Amino acid sequence: MADNVYRNARKKAAKNQPLLNNCETAQDIVFIERTKLLAIESGDKVPEPDDVVSMSKVYNAPELCNYYCSSQCPIGKGEPVLLYEDLNEISVRLMTAMHMLQNVNDIIYRILEDGKIDDDEKQDFAKVIKVLKKMSYSVDSLELWAKKNGLAE
Repeated sequence: MADNVYRNARKKAAKNQPLLNNCETAQDIVFIERTKLLAIESGDKVPEPDDVVSMSKVYNAPELCNYYCSSQCPIGKGEPVLLYEDLNEISVRLMTAMHMLQNVNDIIYRILEDGKIDDDEKQDFAKVIKVLKKMSYSVDSLELWAKKNGLAE
């Protein structure tokens, strides 16, 4: 139970909000019944999306939404799990991806010039997708950092 992300987020939030220290008092703040909250934190129950949103807001843990979507939701399962990182780490990764975009721009023009992707262009197209995924992950990480620090909703 100690490795449960929902429990860990509640315990971390309890440092600033002592009423979150146990499920008995936390239930009134997150509006999740105590036995359900215990089941979620023990891993016996997958939370409902509304539960995750509530915990995320109350615990100031926007990463819970990403965790749920990428790990537990049948639609988003398999997407990358965002980790809360230092702004410097995110910045370096973002700047690297932005630098790589300059090359991607030329590749995209060349590939899509005739409106189709030929066999000899498929490898370059795969590289484009890889760079764009890195960029997307970096942007998502920056947005998570901003939410966690009260700079975005």
